[in-house]
Amino acid sequence: MMIERRELLIAGAGLAVGAAAPAVAQHHAMEGIAMPMSMTECIDDCIASHRMCLETAAYASKRGGALASASLLALLTDCAELCQATANSMLRESPLHKILCGACAEACERCAQECLRHAGDSRMARCATTCRECSASCRDMAAMAG
Repeated sequence: MMIERRELLIAGAGLAVGAAAPAVAQHHAMEGIAMPMSMTECIDDCIASHRMCLETAAYASKRGGALASASLLALLTDCAELCQATANSMLRESPLHKILCGACAEACERCAQECLRHAGDSRMARCATTCRECSASCRDMAAMAG
């Protein structure tokens, strides 16, 4: 069955409008069926970690020195991207979200450990806390999704 161009454009416009709304403000419901609260919390934790890691990477880059090391900036960026992909997979109710949650938990834990090496800096300490919270949520979600 062929999708008419008009239908495709309308569907695409709907996706663009949905994507424009702040993810944290969304109610995490699809077709009127609410997602389990633990999934909603995990999505929110992933979104928070995504944002924190990106903001921390920008902060660390500006601060320079040990905070601007290529390995730390890469870890923060990788963690942010994986958190975003994981949140998206849960929002779509992807059957792969268990795998992504497990990977996200591991990435967030590694990121938290590295940020704790710079815990004298309050921004790095906050990033570690946010990543640890996301790691715990994702581990729980990966365990439940089986």
